[in-house]
Amino acid sequence: RILVNSRDEIEILANTFNETAEKLSGLVTGLEQRVKERTSALTRRTSQLQAAIQVSRQAAALTDTHTLLNDAVHLISDQFGFYHAGIFLLDENNEYALLQAASSSGGQRMLARGHRLQVGKQGIVGFAAAQKRPRIALDTGSDAVYFNNPDLPGTRSEATLPLIVRERVIGVLDIQSEQSQAFTSEDVETFQSLADQLALAIENARLFDEMNNAVRQFQQTASRRA
Repeated sequence: RILVNSRDEIEILANTFNETAEKLSGLVTGLEQRVKERTSALTRRTSQLQAAIQVSRQAAALTDTHTLLNDAVHLISDQFGFYHAGIFLLDENNEYALLQAASSSGGQRMLARGHRLQVGKQGIVGFAAAQKRPRIALDTGSDAVYFNNPDLPGTRSEATLPLIVRERVIGVLDIQSEQSQAFTSEDVETFQSLADQLALAIENARLFDEMNNAVRQFQQTASRRA
C-alpha cells in the first residue's frame, strides 16, 4: 500500500505513471511495426520463391534455345513485375556478352541492332560476367559502373546475375526496375538461384540443339550416298 503525504508526491507519481505508459506504448508500437515489416518481408520472399519455382519449371520443360530464352525473360518480367529482363550469352572467346532475349520494347530495339557489352569493361553486365558474381545498382544515377542505356531510360535499379554451368560463365541474367532501391540481399539470393536453374536449362537446350543438328547432318549425308 502506497501512502501519499503531499500534492507534490501525487504529481510525481502521476508523472512517473505517464512516462511509464508512454514508454510501454512506444515499445508496443515498435513491436507492431517490426512484426508488420517482417510479415511483409516473408510474404514478398514467399511470392518470389513461388515465382522462381514456376519460371524454373517452365524453363526446364523447353528444349529449344530460342524459345527458352524468350519465354524466360517474359516469365521473369511478368512474375516479378520488372519492366525489363534480358539474357546475355557470351561469345566463343568470352570477350563479349551478347543480348539474346529481352522482355521490353527497348530491349527489342537493342536486339535488333545486336547489342553487346564487353566482359569486364562495360556495365554491371560485363562486371557480373567477369567476376562470376551478382552485381546490383540500387541507384543507377550514382553508380559509376552502370551502363547508361538510352533504350531503357526508365531504369532506376538493376541486378545482374551470372549464368554459371560447372563453374563456367555462359551468360548473364539482367533485371531492371523503374524503382530505386528495388533489390534486397534476399532478392539477390532468389534471383541467383533462378539464374543457376536457367543456366542448366540453357546448357541442356544447347546440347539438344547440337544433337538435332548432328542427326540432320547425318541424315543428309546418308541421303546423298544412297
